Order: sequence, then structure tokens, then C-alpha cells
Amino acid sequence: MTTTQFTLQHHLPNQFDLVYSTLLDFKKFGEVHPVITNVTIIKENLPDYIEYSIEEEIYLLGFIKNRPKYTAKVIEVEKHKHIRYTSPVKSFIFLTIDLTLTTGKNGLLQVTETFEIKSNKVMGLVFKNILSKAHLQFFKNLKKVLDNSVEDLVVN
Repeated sequence: MTTTQFTLQHHLPNQFDLVYSTLLDFKKFGEVHPVITNVTIIKENLPDYIEYSIEEEIYLLGFIKNRPKYTAKVIEVEKHKHIRYTSPVKSFIFLTIDLTLTTGKNGLLQVTETFEIKSNKVMGLVFKNILSKAHLQFFKNLKKVLDNSVEDLVVN
């Protein structure tokens, strides 16, 4: 088993409460995520964590439909600063994602995702590619939600 690590950084309009609540609540997260099709709470063990059952629909190699189901725990490591997702995605893949939120000098909200995939080397690289694409699209989707929420506030 090897560890594959990588980091993604995202810059969003500084609507901290909406971004943070979306990242902390996997049901909200799943509404914006491009491949998650269903999220259910399995166990609420607050303040330590909430455990969810997650269903996705992805295409391997662009055309092989796959519907993975797995569980994930969402842990608020440091309130309003650091959230961690842990998940035994498959028996041979364990994923940890640390999300940290800061405000940049430009006033934008910066979300840094640090990924750690424990698996064999090949699966780690395949999974890194899938995660990178999905999370880049997730934050693109989230930015649209934020832009629309600002427009809604201006219109009302």
C-alpha cells in the first residue's frame, strides 16, 4: 500500500457561511457535487463526526458506468477553519480530505483541499485523476451557486 497526496486550491466569493455549511453538511455537498447521486446520514455522533452513506455515478475511462457506494465521516477539526472527510471508499482505497478555509489578501475565500489516498500505486493515480476532475467541477458548481445567491440578494 502506498500514499498518493495532492492539493487543490479554490478561490470563491467570500460568502463564508454558505460555503462552510455546504462543505460541513454532506447532504448539501452532494447537491453540488457532479457525481454524487444520493447522500443519507447513517450516524450522527456530534460533536465528533457525522457519518454518511454516499452513492455516485461515474464513468471509468470515460465510458464504463460505475455506481460506487461508500461511507464517509465528516469531522469538524477546527470550527470555521478545518473540516476533514475520511472514507474507506473500497476495501483497498482509504481517502482523507482536509479542507481549510482562509480569507486571501484579495478578499476572496480560499479553500485548500489536501488529499491523501492510501491504496496501491496504480489505483492511487487513477483515483487522484477522478477526484481532481470531480472536485474542480464541484467548486465550479459551488461558485455558480454563490454567484446566483448574490444576484438573488440584489434582486430582492
